[in-house]
Amino acid sequence: MRTKVLGLAFSPRQGNTEVLVQEALKSAEELEVDTVFYSVAGKVINPCNACYKCFASATSKKSCPSFTDAFDEILPCVMEADGVIIGSPVYYMGVTAQLKAFMDRSMSIEALGYAWRNKVLGCIAIGYDRCGGQETAVKNIQNWGMMQDMILVGLGPARPSRGIGGYTGVMAVQGFPHPVLSALPEALSAVKKDKIGMNAARCLGKRVAEISKVVKAGFQLQKDEMWWPVGATKVEFAEKVKHLGRGGPRMGLKH
Repeated sequence: MRTKVLGLAFSPRQGNTEVLVQEALKSAEELEVDTVFYSVAGKVINPCNACYKCFASATSKKSCPSFTDAFDEILPCVMEADGVIIGSPVYYMGVTAQLKAFMDRSMSIEALGYAWRNKVLGCIAIGYDRCGGQETAVKNIQNWGMMQDMILVGLGPARPSRGIGGYTGVMAVQGFPHPVLSALPEALSAVKKDKIGMNAARCLGKRVAEISKVVKAGFQLQKDEMWWPVGATKVEFAEKVKHLGRGGPRMGLKH
């Protein structure tokens, strides 16, 4: 069963987040999956302005009509992926502004009938210190994934005897045994010194790869016995709300 795993790095800099996401993808490839990597470094994702135009005109190629930016580049990548790995550095106990903007703009995927549902999701966070907000950042991503009806995975059983860093996702640190100051050039790859964090990324990559295979195979074998289809909950849902313009289901539409 051939699947595709997408790795998204939501750091404004080319550094540790990219290192971890790419390490996870490299590990996933060992299970014979195709991988795609995308970094938002140097790119712009505008924040959602709650115009609700997506409920009137969203398409699978242009779900958010209000802006033209990096969200449009990421959209087809997620659409085509079976598994998604999202990485973010910790910014004040949460995810970056770029990732939060992406999450908010994904309301346009809701307008398509939750078109990203049943895609497997794995989460990565890199913090300055060992207890530097990685758990809350991972939880931010997982909460969003639940809203999109995605399938969340952890790190699997291949945990080293001396620890994994975090149980619900990759929680790495910027340097080991002591963090490297962010202002120093070497800080951008300091996560490579964190053997626990790097191993966690490899475990996550394999977990996303294997479960994406299981999910895809399961839906193909049992497609006639499913409650909902594998993709969007209802293709006609998006068509039904187009004429409503602003509001859609948030205005009380029954579907």
